[in-house]
Amino acid sequence: MEASPSDLGGNIASANGAGANLPLDAALPWSIFEAALDAMLIVNDAGYYVAANPAACALLELPQADLIGRRVADFLSLDTDFETVWQDFLAAGQMRGEQQLQLDNGTVKTVEFAATAHVQPNRHLSILRDISDRKRFEAERDALSRQLEQWVISSSEKIEITQAELRSQQQRIDSILNSLECVVWSVDPLTLETIYVNAAATALYGHPPEAFLADADLWFNCIHPDDYPLLLADIEALSYQGKIDREYRIFRADGTLCWVRGQARLVRDDVGTPLRIDGTTLDISDRKRAEFALKDHQATQQALLEAIPDLMMRIDENGNILDLISGGEIVLYGPIVPERGQSLYVSFPKELADQRMHYIRIALSTGTRQRYEHTIEINGELRHEESRVVPISQNEVLVIVRDITERKRAEVTQADLNQKLKLVNAELNRLATVDGLTEIANRRSFDQALDLEWQRARRQQKYLSLILCDIDYFKPYNDNYGHLAGDDCLRRVAQMLSTVVKRPGDLVARYGGEEFVLLLPDTTLDGSIEIVEKVQAAIAQCPLPHDYSEVSSNLTLSFGLVCHCPSVKEHSPRELIHRADLALYEAKAQGRNRYVVGDSFT
Repeated sequence: MEASPSDLGGNIASANGAGANLPLDAALPWSIFEAALDAMLIVNDAGYYVAANPAACALLELPQADLIGRRVADFLSLDTDFETVWQDFLAAGQMRGEQQLQLDNGTVKTVEFAATAHVQPNRHLSILRDISDRKRFEAERDALSRQLEQWVISSSEKIEITQAELRSQQQRIDSILNSLECVVWSVDPLTLETIYVNAAATALYGHPPEAFLADADLWFNCIHPDDYPLLLADIEALSYQGKIDREYRIFRADGTLCWVRGQARLVRDDVGTPLRIDGTTLDISDRKRAEFALKDHQATQQALLEAIPDLMMRIDENGNILDLISGGEIVLYGPIVPERGQSLYVSFPKELADQRMHYIRIALSTGTRQRYEHTIEINGELRHEESRVVPISQNEVLVIVRDITERKRAEVTQADLNQKLKLVNAELNRLATVDGLTEIANRRSFDQALDLEWQRARRQQKYLSLILCDIDYFKPYNDNYGHLAGDDCLRRVAQMLSTVVKRPGDLVARYGGEEFVLLLPDTTLDGSIEIVEKVQAAIAQCPLPHDYSEVSSNLTLSFGLVCHCPSVKEHSPRELIHRADLALYEAKAQGRNRYVVGDSFT
């Protein structure tokens, strides 16, 4: 019951194309039916196979003699209502989709199929493509995605806990800020819009914090006209001075004139970009009347500006603790009795005391605030702390200590989560775009690159070249040398193509089976021909024996190439692929081991 070219009228539907786009309406010679990479079978009205190409025999793992005469239903699951499906197909004329095939040896394969009824009287065409590997890869990818999703959910829960703890700390800081007598504020460095202002603004200015948040000009509207230019000059100088300290006059909401001291500093990120301007405004009207009496008070206010304390210690130049204020958030290493002028070396380990004295001496000698981080083991637990040393007189400093253990832990956790997410995303991207056998770009990656380069060529009016190449007589090579040798051959050809095509933007991809594709942006026809000739030279320099080839004792390739500059009206590169494919078939028809330039676009 084997079919012949005369049985089919010399024409059958083509097996070219991909996935659900398997064409049903193209007509190709019988020789193409035999040479097609996709499985093609002819079925009679009763559902029995009367013709099958080599690819179909390979797919169903049966010789042609055993396959002819078998029924389509023989390869379907027992619960399939074949008669109903078959009659629906004959009535509809076409059918396509996915189906699981059960082979005689027990193997189950998943295939894409496209079928056309009545290609000839009483004859029907089926085209099958094995997608078992793709389905398995998709299942593995979905499992990995689910695993990643669970991991992200778990990580998000940890981050939420950390964020909740940080919010709790921020609430404590806000409570401290709102209890201060000085106005603490933060503004945008570009627009000068208010980002934050504490409750002390109401007492000093007579305007609530909400008024400053709503009106960026309210700060300047309160300034005495004679002092206004000075403040503007200070703001302009912030970009290179970094901080300002100015005494000036303001008008309260009730018209009362007050003297204030405004201090501010420009906060930058790690690369120097301005983030915000932080500052305080202090009512110094009484100090103007009694400046000396309020000197200590000014120093305290300055210290409050520099840091929000968890633990504050006033220490003299000899390292004696003169005063101690603790909010209870810092766990002390040992008992401290400041009334006796207890030394740092009694209260803290020697290493920490030496470090603290080092920064105290720097602060006193330079008159500038010092900041450093350190670790200390308390009750068997390692704690991270941040210390700020602020000089308040010629021989005294205020040391402010903040527990940053949770922040450090959160930073380590976040960095670890980011690194894991980066590795998972990289692996997912590699699995999605790289061919698993040859380690070059896969068909999906090529399709994406082709669409991108086509649009670029159309926009810039530049040439785009496409080369399809096929290993000559690869099936005899695979059948005689074995599949492992065949896989190695594909890898060596892929490596050789990648060695020749090296320009940034060029792409070498596995198109399918033993077929490869070269995408060459901004490349003329002469340039693409030069690439083909370099590939041929590379094959000749490193010959791979092929005793079963009919054109050479070594492995050879056939090429089909096209070069085109798309017009603005051409929106799809599919015609480019089609013409390259036709040129490749022409190269094979002319005897293989050669290249053929495809027809130019009309």
